[in-house]
Amino acid sequence: MKDNNTKLVAKEKKATIDITKKEPIDKVKKIAKESATVVMGKVAESSKEQSAKKVNISKKQKIERTRELMKKYNITSVVMISLVLFICSFIIAAQLNTVGNTDIITQGMREAELLTELQKANNKYEELKEEYEKSQIIVDEYRADASSNDLLISSMTTLLERAEILAGLVKVKGQGVVITLADSTDTNIPVEAGLVHDTDLMAIVNELRAAGAEAISVNGQRIISTTAIRCVGPTIQINEVKVASPFHIKAIGDAKYLESALNIKNGIVDNFKVYGINVEVKTDNNITIDKYDNTLTLKYASEVK
Repeated sequence: MKDNNTKLVAKEKKATIDITKKEPIDKVKKIAKESATVVMGKVAESSKEQSAKKVNISKKQKIERTRELMKKYNITSVVMISLVLFICSFIIAAQLNTVGNTDIITQGMREAELLTELQKANNKYEELKEEYEKSQIIVDEYRADASSNDLLISSMTTLLERAEILAGLVKVKGQGVVITLADSTDTNIPVEAGLVHDTDLMAIVNELRAAGAEAISVNGQRIISTTAIRCVGPTIQINEVKVASPFHIKAIGDAKYLESALNIKNGIVDNFKVYGINVEVKTDNNITIDKYDNTLTLKYASEVK
């Protein structure tokens, strides 16, 4: 700083000397202006240096203060973090202890439930075993009775089969006779007299029944107790089904006896021949007759007990 001031004084003296020599005023003003500029620059530089020093001092103070604060708060932070970690550790330990106790309690409850279910299953097993033993006793009784009831069952089965055959409810086969009736072709006989009427069919059916026929059919219609054979206009109905000539009548029974009953002298066959009706009777050892096709219902008749 002293060197700078000395230089300024020297310049001022030189300027004074120049003025004494009566140099031009413009030159003096120029020198004065340059001197002022130099002085102001020096002063500014000096101010900047002082400001820089102050700034450096201020920065150092701030750094030192910051370090002190960091040391102070660092210790506090460490203490707070340690305290938080301790609390968290305590909570986790307590939670693990609670979970362990809960598992033990749950396991105990589960074992108790399993024991209860096992007891129920054992009780159910005992009940089923008792029911099985009772059922087995009943089965054994039925088996013992079955051997003694075989004869009764066989007899009842035979009666039922015979009843179904006589009622026409089952298809049957056996020996018997086959009869064919056809309208007369003789022109010398009156047309009405040469036709097969419903009464002719009923006469043959009655003769076969009287001879012991067990099953009879006319043109495939099974003859049962409720069968009606009647004339409806120009046709004949059997079981409400229309039939026409030629008529094929099947009867199961003693073949020879049935044939003899029909062909007896002055019997039914001879009467048909008088009116020119064509009659043919043949025996057959393998005749099949279908069952009654319609529904058999009873509205008024009932069993007497």
